[in-house]
Amino acid sequence: IAMTLSFKTRESIKTALAMTIALGIALRMDWDHTMWAGLAVAMVSLNTVGQSLNKAALRMVGTFAAIVVAFVLIALFSQQRWMFVTGLTLWLGICTYMMGGARHQYFWHVCGFVCVIVCVDAGPDAVNAFETAMMRAQQTGLGILVYSLVSLFLWPASSGPEFRKTAIELAELQRALFRADFDLATGNGEAAVAAEHEDAEATVRAAAGPLLQAAQTDDYQISEQYGEWSRYQALTAELAETLERWRQSLSNVATLDLARIIPGFIDCGTEVEARLAAVHAMLAGQAPGHQLADCDLATNRELVARLSHFQRAGVTVCRSRLYRLDELSRELFDCVSHLHGFATEPPAVPARLPPTRELPVLDPDRIVSVIRLIAMLWLAYLAYIFVNGLPAGTTLISLAVSIGMVLATTPQLSVSVLYKPLATAVPIGAVASLFVMPHLSTFFGLGVLIFGFTFFVCYVYAAPQQMVGRAAGLAFFLVLTAIDNDQSYNFLAVANTAMLLPFLMLVLGIAANIPVSARAEHNFLRLVRRFFESCEYLTATLAEGPDQPLSRRQRLALEFHSREVKTLPAKLAGWAKFMGPDALKGNTPDQVKGLIASLRGIGRSVAELREDYARRYSPYLKKELGPDFAEWRLAVREGFHRLAANPSVAGRDAFRGTVDAITARIEQRVATTLNNTDGVSVSDQEAMDLYKLLGAYHGMSEELVDYAGLSADIDWVKWGEERFA
Repeated sequence: IAMTLSFKTRESIKTALAMTIALGIALRMDWDHTMWAGLAVAMVSLNTVGQSLNKAALRMVGTFAAIVVAFVLIALFSQQRWMFVTGLTLWLGICTYMMGGARHQYFWHVCGFVCVIVCVDAGPDAVNAFETAMMRAQQTGLGILVYSLVSLFLWPASSGPEFRKTAIELAELQRALFRADFDLATGNGEAAVAAEHEDAEATVRAAAGPLLQAAQTDDYQISEQYGEWSRYQALTAELAETLERWRQSLSNVATLDLARIIPGFIDCGTEVEARLAAVHAMLAGQAPGHQLADCDLATNRELVARLSHFQRAGVTVCRSRLYRLDELSRELFDCVSHLHGFATEPPAVPARLPPTRELPVLDPDRIVSVIRLIAMLWLAYLAYIFVNGLPAGTTLISLAVSIGMVLATTPQLSVSVLYKPLATAVPIGAVASLFVMPHLSTFFGLGVLIFGFTFFVCYVYAAPQQMVGRAAGLAFFLVLTAIDNDQSYNFLAVANTAMLLPFLMLVLGIAANIPVSARAEHNFLRLVRRFFESCEYLTATLAEGPDQPLSRRQRLALEFHSREVKTLPAKLAGWAKFMGPDALKGNTPDQVKGLIASLRGIGRSVAELREDYARRYSPYLKKELGPDFAEWRLAVREGFHRLAANPSVAGRDAFRGTVDAITARIEQRVATTLNNTDGVSVSDQEAMDLYKLLGAYHGMSEELVDYAGLSADIDWVKWGEERFA
């Protein structure tokens, strides 16, 4: 039967069956608030057993943590409603901020909205609070247990096979990406092909992380080898980053014949590609069929001596990146060989410097989410206090917070995602409560109703991006039907609950534009300006020198802007996905995509410049060339300052002229300095470090020129205009 049913159908049946069983047990046990068991089922249902179990564990732990906080707030402020809501606001702010992080988002979501439910439903009565909290815990536990058993026994879908399939696909994409980049290096490739492979590789690699976490729970073999799989995942991420940096450095050697300058260049590229192909074969269960060979990337000194100093810098950077690809591909080959039993000895793990500890700096976008959620809470709370006859006032607060936390932390999602699921759930729930349920005398009939509606909602709104609307639709159905052993059928109760919908939409819609606009194009512009502000700061602080001691405030600022430059291109890509024809306003998705890729390149260039600038250079070279590099740095900083004020101010010709003038001047100064050392010895390593710094400066300047050309084709004015949808 499983072969004849689609995946969407099977998952909808599993969720509907678990919902029916959980509500049936709650009714049989004569528990109050039976809908909580159903909501637990709706929230933890995911595609695989491991994902569902992980989410169930987070929900259970988060429920207990929320109960403890709720008890503390009630004990401290049960007679002081403004202090009470202030304390609740602080807790929700913490939960919302942490929910925007990379780990345990669902745990913090549960910590927030369950605390609100317990606090609001319990009231100032401590006994009522305890009963509500315990009932919430046992109903949540029931829903989690039922869904876990159903997912284990009915069409169980382990995360292990899905993760292995994703790993195989990732290996093939990384091999194809290296091939595309290598073709670019040899002058036989196309940048569009490399960009296409890069996007596909990044998407698959992002999906592999959560699948590995889930597979650790429901796949015994992966659980036993979790440490090695984690190392494999880290190696693929570093390989992807190195490939990006290598591709970026190729623009500085585009006019050179690398195969002649580096005689072993072609052989090394062939060897690295063969290793990546062998990794793909081993992940697919086949013997590698490849013996590792060493790469020789020694340069032809005679040809190098004929190059300009900027060309030498480009060759030095390109060669160092290829060296790193050689090391990573060998490590990846050894890691996968041991994972799949093709090597008996564990791979040697090269010594690496311990990761630097990141300083705790605040994320502006997560702060915006906190402000937005606080606005939702206070709008709902003030409406409950001051609007007489507000239908289902406490339910408004609970729903505004539980749904609002998701919308606040994923601002790309519009409130409109709730319209269709709620428009489906409200009339069906009202009809079921008033006209169907009074004629049901046994649980069999009620179970058919619950199963049918749950299956319908899960099937129609099965897409991952519809998860919020699906959960909201199921929640409203459960609230409207108010399933209980002591069932009452009251038209006013149903009407009041249904009238809650426009108030909820109003609260969520108003808060969605606090403190900044929810428009995708407005947020895109805001993030681009922030990106260039951080680039300007990071470039300006280079003047302080690598040996200059920094205060804690300066180190925090440096950490903040470094993280901004690293993370903002990904955030821009997230907003770009939600820029429809109205938001684009004459610009095309390809233009936006190219713009984001250019910003990503600028960010990598700034990071590389800071890395190379931190080296200890020859005092003689530093003295002779310092003023020239300072002039170059000042010109780049001025460019970033102009772009931060107005991203559209860029002009390719102006930037190109400035870069060419500075390049010619620096080229002459470097040649004069290295040819006339006045008896001062400059080692090969010191010269190589200088070339790396020179390449970093030149690479960043070229990235700015490319951005200027792309920016000129964007209609920035229309993006800043207000519009009504």
